[in-house]
Amino acid sequence: MSKSSYAFSSHPLTTEPLQRSLQEPLQRSLQEPLQQMSGQVVSRLSDGSVIVECGSRRWHCRRAASCLLTPEPDDTVLVTKLVTNVEEQFWVLAILARAEQQNPAEISVPGDLAIASQGNLTLTSHGLNITADNGDCHISKMQYSGESLSAWVSITQLVGNKLESVWQSVTQLSQRLFRHTKQTEQVQAGQLVMQAENYLRLHAQNTLMTAKAVTKINAEQIHIG
Repeated sequence: MSKSSYAFSSHPLTTEPLQRSLQEPLQRSLQEPLQQMSGQVVSRLSDGSVIVECGSRRWHCRRAASCLLTPEPDDTVLVTKLVTNVEEQFWVLAILARAEQQNPAEISVPGDLAIASQGNLTLTSHGLNITADNGDCHISKMQYSGESLSAWVSITQLVGNKLESVWQSVTQLSQRLFRHTKQTEQVQAGQLVMQAENYLRLHAQNTLMTAKAVTKINAEQIHIG
């Protein structure tokens, strides 16, 4: 192959069409600046998108991933217009002002949400409501203090190595109570009263009953032996 053919194939003019095809979309995107405007939310659709009224026109806008706060009707939002080769897209970037401050603010994401903090995480509010189908709580050491605690559950299961509780008064009501102690069970009380309506049975391999003052057995019939 001759030298002239090498010079012709490597001439800079052969790369100009490719460079122009790469630069033209970039130049067009730079010439078309990103348009932002403010408007009011008219309605919220079932898929999470909203209808926003900007001036005399209404736009169908999708909520940006960074806009965690769910837009509500009559909220003032920041809308951006994104022009592509296919269509124009409108996005809600942020909520500028809420229409009703009394309405609860909702933070919603389409998928899972995780909140991570390298330090302490503090939640402060007048009330706390948690609703979930399933929950897992893993805490190495937990302290709870409050005036009252009420729980309504169907099944309760507690498994541990040691349980200590101190109460001023304990009241327990149940239809059936089964308690099984494999080794030793000890009760110390100032006064101990046991009352059964129909039947009372004490059975052991060895039974010892002692009293310092008086031991009294009273019944219509007493069988010993």
